[in-house]
Amino acid sequence: MSARPEPAGPGQGQAADWAILLRGVNVGGANPLPMAAWRRNLAGLGFRDPQTLIQSGNAVLGAKGPAQAIAARIAAGLAEGFGIETPVFVLPEAALAAALDHPFGADADPARIQAIFLAEPAPDPDLTRAKALLAPSEALAQRPGLLLLHAPQGVGRSRLAAALPRLLHGPVTARNLRTLAQLLVLLRSRIREDGAG
Repeated sequence: MSARPEPAGPGQGQAADWAILLRGVNVGGANPLPMAAWRRNLAGLGFRDPQTLIQSGNAVLGAKGPAQAIAARIAAGLAEGFGIETPVFVLPEAALAAALDHPFGADADPARIQAIFLAEPAPDPDLTRAKALLAPSEALAQRPGLLLLHAPQGVGRSRLAAALPRLLHGPVTARNLRTLAQLLVLLRSRIREDGAG
C-alpha cells in the first residue's frame, strides 16, 4: 500500500474526492483487473461514486479519512476481491496539477512526458545514476513526491524509463501527462458538483 497526498489532502473527518493510481495492473496479462468489477469492489468498500479511466488502474472516488487509510482499504479490497497485491497511490487534486505543471515547454507532447509518483515516505532519490542514463533528447525534473521524464522519442524507447523503478527507493507508479490531464478533468468535475471547489 502507498499514498502520496502531496500537498496534504483534507483532514480525517472531511469527505473529499481523490484520484487513485494502481501500479502494474492489466499490463502484459499480469494482474488482470476488469474496471467494472473494480468499481463495484470500491463501492462495496464504502467509497462514494467510484469512476475509472482507461484500463491501467486509474480511478476517482469520494472518501473520508487520510490518504494512507484510503490506500489501505483499497489495497485490502484488491487482495481479497482479485488476489492482487500492488501499491495504491491516493492523490488529491493538487498533486495531479503539480505533475501537469512541467518545465519542458508548451510544445512538449504530454503523451511523451511521464510522471513517476514516489511512495510516501520517500527519501530524496539519488538521481546521479538516473541522469547518466538520459538520452541527449531527454530531460528529467524533480518535484516533491514525483519525477517528470520528458522522452521525445517515446517512453517505451527510453533506457531511463525502464531503469527508474530499480533506481528509486520504494514503490513507484507512472502515468503520461495526457492520462493525468484526463484524470484531473474528471476529478475537478466531481469537486465542482460537490461544491468543494
